[in-house]
Amino acid sequence: MHELVERIKEPELCYVFAKNAIQRGHPELAIQAYRKAVDLRAERHETTSEAEFAAVRAIYAYEEALSYAKGKRTRATGTWQLVNRHGLMAAIDKRISSKGGEEVKPVLAELGMEDYSFDAVGAAYPEDVQQAAA
Repeated sequence: MHELVERIKEPELCYVFAKNAIQRGHPELAIQAYRKAVDLRAERHETTSEAEFAAVRAIYAYEEALSYAKGKRTRATGTWQLVNRHGLMAAIDKRISSKGGEEVKPVLAELGMEDYSFDAVGAAYPEDVQQAAA
């Protein structure tokens, strides 16, 4: 990651940086800034394990992909409702099994966040996801 992106401490500043990077012809820096924004947002969320952190990061990456595709800030309202009703890992299991996130996979790939997808969380922490589904 570029040192300018590493120094950013607020997600909102990542978006400003990304917009300016695109305007100045540096889309690779914009992609790094979007990834940093997802990381910063996930770090603010209270989690008790690495699996939960990865799950929260996947939801924020999903939001980022939706926002990038639509051109405006978009929240994953339905996914957050699943989290509130069933818990974090159960929500990830439901998102994986529903295949509702298929439309954002190409966008996640474009943003360099394939490893932040719901499927990646399910592959990295299969026991946690299966346990939550039971």
